[in-house]
Amino acid sequence: MKRNAIVLVMIVALLMTTAMAFAGGAQEAASGPVTVNIALANNPISQAMAKLVQEEYKAEGVTVNVSVLPENDLRQRLTTEASTGGTTYDIFYIGPYEAQTWAKNGWLENLEPYFDKLSADKASWYDRNDLIQGMVDSLSLDGEAFGLPFYGESSFIMYNKELFAAKGLTMPMEPTWDEIYELAKKIHDPSKGIVGMTMRGAPGWGMSGAPFVTMVNAFGGRFYDMDWNATVDTPQQRAAWQMYKKILREAGQADILAYTYNECIALMASGKCGIYYDATSIAPPLEADDSKVQGKLGYVMAPHQVLNKNTAWLWNWSMGINPKSSAAKKQAAFDFMLWATSKDYIKMTVDMDPSGASTPPASRSSTYELEVYAKAPYAEMTLKTLEGMDFTNPTKDPVPYVGLQYIAIPEFADAGTKMTEYLADYVVDKISLDEAIAKTQEVFEQVAIDGNYK
Repeated sequence: MKRNAIVLVMIVALLMTTAMAFAGGAQEAASGPVTVNIALANNPISQAMAKLVQEEYKAEGVTVNVSVLPENDLRQRLTTEASTGGTTYDIFYIGPYEAQTWAKNGWLENLEPYFDKLSADKASWYDRNDLIQGMVDSLSLDGEAFGLPFYGESSFIMYNKELFAAKGLTMPMEPTWDEIYELAKKIHDPSKGIVGMTMRGAPGWGMSGAPFVTMVNAFGGRFYDMDWNATVDTPQQRAAWQMYKKILREAGQADILAYTYNECIALMASGKCGIYYDATSIAPPLEADDSKVQGKLGYVMAPHQVLNKNTAWLWNWSMGINPKSSAAKKQAAFDFMLWATSKDYIKMTVDMDPSGASTPPASRSSTYELEVYAKAPYAEMTLKTLEGMDFTNPTKDPVPYVGLQYIAIPEFADAGTKMTEYLADYVVDKISLDEAIAKTQEVFEQVAIDGNYK
C-alpha cells in the first residue's frame, strides 16, 4: 500500500508540474506580441486616426493594424464578421444601430469589467464623465457600455454665404424643406457650374438612407404604427419621397447616385455648391486651411416640415470589442480604445491639425473648451443640434421603435438598404413613385412578420 501511495503521489506531482508548465507557457504566450486589427470608415477623421496610430501609438508588444474602407463595404464586412463569429477584426468600428442590436445578440464585449479593473489614476486620466452622455447612452444596454464614442454627429444645413449673397438670398435659421427646395432652385445655375444643393444619392441605409429617413420624420411620416403595421404607403411618406427627388433632380448634382458623403464634401469644398444637408462632423474639413470655402459657410438647423423639432439625426462612430478575440487581444483592444477616445488624443489631433478638421467632435464636452472649437463657426450650431436630439421619440406620431435616421432593429440594415435602392430607381425614373412605395411597403411589412413584431 505504501508503494502504491508513493506512486500515486509521484503521478499527482508530475501532473501538477505539467499543468504548471502549461499554464506558464500560456501566460508567456499571452504576454507576447499581440496584433490588434481594426477597420475604419473612409472619412477625414478616420483617416487622421489611421495616421496618428502609425506615428504615435506606443504599447509594448502591441501592433495595431488599421485599414480604411468605404462605409458600405465596412458595414457589410463587420456585420458578416460579427454574425458569424469571425476574428478578422478585434475592434468593431460601429454606431448606435449596431451597438444596440449587436449587444443583444452577444456580438459585442461588455466593457464594464475592463473599466472596473482600471487603476484610480488611469480612470481619472480617462475621465469617463467627460464623454457626452447622449453618445454614451446610445452605445449602452441596460446601463452597461458596449462601445466607446470616437466622434459624434447630428445633422444640419451648410450653405455658401457668397453664393447666397450673389443672389440676394437669406437662409432661415430654422428652415422648412419647402424653403430649402426653393432656395436650392434659385442658386442652381448649371451654365456656371453651380449646383443648388447636394445630398447623398448613393444607395445604402447609412448612405442616402441617413438624410432621407430624417426627411420622412420631418414630413410627419413613420415606418410602423404602434401595432407594427408598415406605414410607408401614406401621404406623409409620399411627400418626403417627392421632395427628395425634386431637390436632386431640379437642383442637385448631375451624377446623383454616385454621390456618397465624400463626393458631396468635395463638391461643397469646391465653392460650386449652394446648400449641403449632412452630418455636423463634415463641417471641420470644410473649414480647413486647404478648403476653398473656409470662412464662407453658414450653418443652420436641420430642416423641419410637419414635425418642427428633432428632425436631425444622432450618430456616432464608436469602437467595440469583438467577443471572439483572444483575451490578450481584448485587453490590448480596450487599452487602444481608451487612447483613441481620450482627451490626450483630442489634443494630439489639434497639435497635428490646428484647424480642428482632424479632431473628433461631439464625443467629449471638454473638446468644446478648446480654442479651435470655441471659435469654430459651426460649433454653436453643432451643440444646439445635439442638445435637441431624442432618438427615443423620432416621429410626430408614436412608433414602437427608436432611432432618428434608422430603426434600431436588426432587420433594418437590409430593409433600409432595399428602400434606398427603390428610392434611387425612383429618382432616376426607372420606376414610378407608386411602384417604389409599394415595394418598400411590402419590404417593411414582411420584416414585421418575419421578425415576429406583430
